[in-house]
Amino acid sequence: MWVWGVTEPAALDAQDGNGDDIEDDVWCTPPIPYTGQTFGSKVEARQYYNSHAKRIGFSIRTSTSRLSGDTREQLKVTYVCNKQGHMKQEADQKTGEKPESDDDDDIPEGSEPDENDDDIPEGQKKKKKLDGGKKRKREKLQRTDCKARFVVKLIGDRWHAIHFVADHNHDLIVKPSLKKFLRPHKGIPPEEKQIITLLHDTNIRTSRVMQLMNMFYGSAQIVPYEGKDVGNYRSGIRRTEKYMDMQETLDYFMELEEEDPDFFHKVKLDKENRVESIFWVDGAARHAYIESYHDCVSFDATYMTNMYDMPFTPFIGINSHGQSFQLGCAFLRDEKTPSYKWLFETFLEAMKGKAPLNIITDQDGAMRNAIALVFRNTCHRNCRWHIMDKFSGTIGPILDEDAELEEDFKECINHTVTPGEFEEKWVAMIQKHWLHDNKHFQRLYAIRSSFVPAYYMHNFYPFLQSTQRSEGFNAVLKKYVNPNMSILHFVRQYQKLQEKCLVAEEGQDFRTDDRERRRWSKYPIERHASTVYTKNLFYRFSNEFEKIAEYDVEPKGEFQYLLVPNNTKVYGYGKRLYLVTAIADESSFYCECSKYDRDDILCCHVMKVLTRLGVKTIPEQYIMKRWTLKAVESSDNSTANTHVQADFIARGMPLKNKKTVWFTNLSTSFAKLAADGCLSSERYNIMQHHIKQMRSAINEIKKRKKASRDKEINRQATVSAAEAQAGPSSINGAAPESTGCLIGTTPTGAGVDGGIAVSIPAATSTYVGNLPRSKVKGRKKEKRLKKGMNTEPKRKNKCRICKKEGHTAPRCPDRKEEGVVSVQ
Repeated sequence: MWVWGVTEPAALDAQDGNGDDIEDDVWCTPPIPYTGQTFGSKVEARQYYNSHAKRIGFSIRTSTSRLSGDTREQLKVTYVCNKQGHMKQEADQKTGEKPESDDDDDIPEGSEPDENDDDIPEGQKKKKKLDGGKKRKREKLQRTDCKARFVVKLIGDRWHAIHFVADHNHDLIVKPSLKKFLRPHKGIPPEEKQIITLLHDTNIRTSRVMQLMNMFYGSAQIVPYEGKDVGNYRSGIRRTEKYMDMQETLDYFMELEEEDPDFFHKVKLDKENRVESIFWVDGAARHAYIESYHDCVSFDATYMTNMYDMPFTPFIGINSHGQSFQLGCAFLRDEKTPSYKWLFETFLEAMKGKAPLNIITDQDGAMRNAIALVFRNTCHRNCRWHIMDKFSGTIGPILDEDAELEEDFKECINHTVTPGEFEEKWVAMIQKHWLHDNKHFQRLYAIRSSFVPAYYMHNFYPFLQSTQRSEGFNAVLKKYVNPNMSILHFVRQYQKLQEKCLVAEEGQDFRTDDRERRRWSKYPIERHASTVYTKNLFYRFSNEFEKIAEYDVEPKGEFQYLLVPNNTKVYGYGKRLYLVTAIADESSFYCECSKYDRDDILCCHVMKVLTRLGVKTIPEQYIMKRWTLKAVESSDNSTANTHVQADFIARGMPLKNKKTVWFTNLSTSFAKLAADGCLSSERYNIMQHHIKQMRSAINEIKKRKKASRDKEINRQATVSAAEAQAGPSSINGAAPESTGCLIGTTPTGAGVDGGIAVSIPAATSTYVGNLPRSKVKGRKKEKRLKKGMNTEPKRKNKCRICKKEGHTAPRCPDRKEEGVVSVQ
């Protein structure tokens, strides 16, 4: 039963047996308004009348207000039932009175803020086309000329009720669950706005947010707002973020620099001081890349991650557990060669000039050109999966019709080990199946050196032949972001994803140290591998080691052995034979499959020979550091608070980053306080009071640091201005680009290389404008490989009136003849 005067739910669940300080929030039912009442303010009077309206079951609005002729101060306000009057125009035509803005009688259907509209820069929003399209439906409020009203007048310093009419000429809303649909009675409480903001920051959908709120209230009928209200509130958050998006993003980067001395970012501006490109990478990724993970990088561009349609380009490496590892990322205005060139040069700058040894990308021509210009000694390979997928619509049907051809094709692509062997088998396949004139096979052959494994047997692409690392990361990333996000929101979400990846890596580190490996056999060499490799890499090694049972060994001379499959074929190696050269005295082993060169672990062929020769352990030179826990040595550039860390050791705690320890301690303490503070309104109010005091004190500390930083920036700006007057200068040692200016920062203090880095003052002293929308890159059809199904010409649209091409019905010249007038 619903009881007026008590909010539901009335009490919190008490966890202590005595029910300590459990209180019900009770509010007094306000009496019916009457003439002669006084209020301290107009707002107080409105709230009073609105409370009465909610209890009775109607909605109010401000009808008119009278202003002072001298000071333009409001002297009298009339609040009426929202069903007052017949038409909106009647209220507008009253003389001497000013209609208020909260009159919302005629509400367009679906007129709440459109999330997509927020993304369009001001002044560029397209007008909705009315000609030929559906008319916009509008919901009209049913007005009954209700006379209920409440009039207050300012007399002295108090507002007096001078007139009150209580009677209504329409039915009132009696059912409590329906009253939330009355506009003045719906709204999100401030405390719940904080929760919704938190859920918004984690990219939870509005429908899920409402499910949580329904659980908090106990029933969806009790929640005093709808999902549409939550969506509108979230749209407001996006508008706020959008206003100073890029400037706040750069300020956020400065905060990250304070937390992480090795954090690096750089920005390129156009002539209008708008961001053209932006790159950032954290200190942990820089250290890991320079130390060990520069041997292979996957690079790709993805879309639909921000409100500006800027392509997002992450650099993805592989850590010691075989997991994807983020090595920095960027937003670009476009996907042209100059943009990629700037990005790769900035990447080199962040990584102490160390270029990746191997990189894999898609077929983008601008990307390839920029890599050739910047990463001149880097082996560049295209994604094999993308290329084969493009040909699946043309070559696929041919292979499906001929099983023998399909077998020869796979053997040629997958199991050749040298370019010469590939060429030989390809020619034999073409001649055998009469494919000399097939243009699709000719096109695939023309690009063979960009993707066929035989051309990359001696290059390090561990367990990798496609950009699946980048695409997998992009798929996970899009669970955190969406196309309506600002750059600032994206960066914050990216940081959360980075933290998640680091936690996953730490979990693998722990399991490598803490857990015993499950071995396939009792061979000593497998036992030795379980002690040197990380857990995930050992299981890859073990899967490879199992294949020794599928080969027989035939000696071929003093140092050579031929590995012959004892089954039809071996997974990953096909049906071919492999030759292994083994000089046991020198601990030198080599197989023509070149798996060790590609993956840095021995192949099953070499391990079969090792077991035959009685070798107990993996030779030391074949154990790569990058697949062990020592792949990246721990780095701590700060020696401050060493006595605190020593105290941690004395108490038996592991030596961790002090900020992580502080955060953990504070989180635990506040969680306990929150559990106690939510048991009564008195406790809750005390905690809120002290939280505000602590927040104020912390903000003061931030202001002092920011003032000190701005002072230093201004000093450097003055020095830079003086140098500019003395003669031409450059930024970061390079000539300024004619298309704009660069903003870049490296940490002040000890950098990755142990030297002193300098902050560029333009990062905060120059106002940075928001971005225009980027245009998605187009590609010429003849240069972009497409699936067979995509090569069919698109059907052109025809006018539904005259059935001709070149125009549509709204612009048809025969439209008037049919009695339809287009709206211009």
